[in-house]
Amino acid sequence: MIVFGDHKRKCRAGRLAEAASAAATNISAMPPGLERHSALVRLFVNVSELVQGLADAEFEVAGVDRNSASQQRGAQILVALASEVARSWRSGFASAGALDCDISEMLAKLDRQAEITTGAAEGYAHYALYPETYLAAAQQSGLDANTCVIGLRSIGLGLAAMVAAALGAPPPVSVRPVGHPFARRISAAPDLIGRWLISKAASYAIVDEGPGLSGSSFHAVVSWLLEQGVDLDRIHLFPSHRNGPGGKATEDILATWSRCRIHCVDFERTFDGRTTAKLADWVVKLLAMPDVQLREISGGAWRHHLPLSPGQWPPIFAGFERRKFLASAGAGRWLVKFAGLGESGLHKLRTATLLHESGFGPPVAGLCHGFLVERWVEASRLDGAGVSRERFIAWLGRYLGWRGAHLRTSETGAAPDVLASMAVQNCGEALGPSNAVELRNWFEAQPLPQSTHRVQIDGRLHPWEFLCCPDGKLLKTDALDHCRSHDLIGCQGIEWDIAGAVVEYDLSDPELLQLTVGAEAAMHRAVDRESLSYMLPCYLAFQLGLWTMADQAETGESDRLRPLIERYQARLSRFLDRTMQ
Repeated sequence: MIVFGDHKRKCRAGRLAEAASAAATNISAMPPGLERHSALVRLFVNVSELVQGLADAEFEVAGVDRNSASQQRGAQILVALASEVARSWRSGFASAGALDCDISEMLAKLDRQAEITTGAAEGYAHYALYPETYLAAAQQSGLDANTCVIGLRSIGLGLAAMVAAALGAPPPVSVRPVGHPFARRISAAPDLIGRWLISKAASYAIVDEGPGLSGSSFHAVVSWLLEQGVDLDRIHLFPSHRNGPGGKATEDILATWSRCRIHCVDFERTFDGRTTAKLADWVVKLLAMPDVQLREISGGAWRHHLPLSPGQWPPIFAGFERRKFLASAGAGRWLVKFAGLGESGLHKLRTATLLHESGFGPPVAGLCHGFLVERWVEASRLDGAGVSRERFIAWLGRYLGWRGAHLRTSETGAAPDVLASMAVQNCGEALGPSNAVELRNWFEAQPLPQSTHRVQIDGRLHPWEFLCCPDGKLLKTDALDHCRSHDLIGCQGIEWDIAGAVVEYDLSDPELLQLTVGAEAAMHRAVDRESLSYMLPCYLAFQLGLWTMADQAETGESDRLRPLIERYQARLSRFLDRTMQ
């Protein structure tokens, strides 16, 4: 099934460099505290995207990774910023004043005319990966300055700078593993680490997030080092977790993983095991309330706090969930959910604030270094609240129209032909090859949608995603992440969400007309009917793939997931039956 995707964008390096210089100037004027530290990490993340983009541009031209003068300058900037982050972190956010390094001067030496490809790093945006944890891992590793630090692009380059800064080692080199995702390899110039190979006492640190399903990226670098004559006992791995490679790892990869020394300090152990207490301190300050109690509710544990019996719980896909906590302060409760480091968190804070101010979302307290804090609303789920269909459809039309009017964006999403390819693939896996051919023929007979009105879609319109408050007011939950999730869809026309409403609520033609008229009135433009028609099978196939993958993850959710999967299968079959008439 096709579910995951990665959305990149092209931009001029100079634009990112100018924004980074301005951010550095602003940070120098900020008072000490968590907000300054968060801004410093945001600067580090943004400059990491710039430097890896430049390195990838060089790689695309040369076909191999080289430790060029440009890449050395980029790595030096990242180590300088990593040292600033470390200084702030170790001081308990007490550092202030101008940065020790002149970032603007250093950025000016980069190629500002280059067009580069960048994108939000998955770990920073989705999986609560904090670069500060790599500082702690390096400090506890026992390694010293005589360490060759190698970062795997993209995110691994910045993380490698954190490791180098903590060790006092030279700036890192970076490589871009290439080839099949489960069989990566390294394409590097012979002299990439030439001077390190002279020393038989040097250690080697390989740094990245992951490992993922196969662990092949880490393994590719280990194999390459072994080919250079490096002994395995001198190779150290710095991953983001201790779970090891997933189910696609070969015996060779598993053997390598078991023999290399692993250095990892995860979220819970940062601050000497006091991470949750620290996060609680941040929330206390944000809410201006004493005695805040924090309880983790990730991986579906939030369902224990719903006014529902377990038999009524909504299904989950734990792998797609953000890390989250429930903060209790007196009689009040707040949801503390990871929203992202860098620009990701700021985007979601702005969207959450707009949603609340427009009456569609819960109150928002603010952002705590990547965690968004918003009110936990005590309310009934829509599917158990007894709200009339007519009232809900009218409200939903206004809500989707509001998104279409106020959440316009230039951010990327999957192109229509890519959505169609996903739909055909997922259809074939679920309903068989003949149905896939039928769906492909249908798409080929349709005009490609040409909508220029791309928006931050909601992406989750299931009945359990809506709340009905005691006063009868309707609210939408979980409305921030899905257009910037780690899936294929990304930002689309509002027609994607309207297609979702058609599917999730089995809208009749008159109900669909009511919904679209309401949306059009709210956004002052017409819904593209051709695009809506095109999106319907795409939405069905994506949801079918998403929840099938959730079921395959064997999380004990099958009793909830199988009826949902069967419903999407039946709806897609009905769609295909209608195309044959």
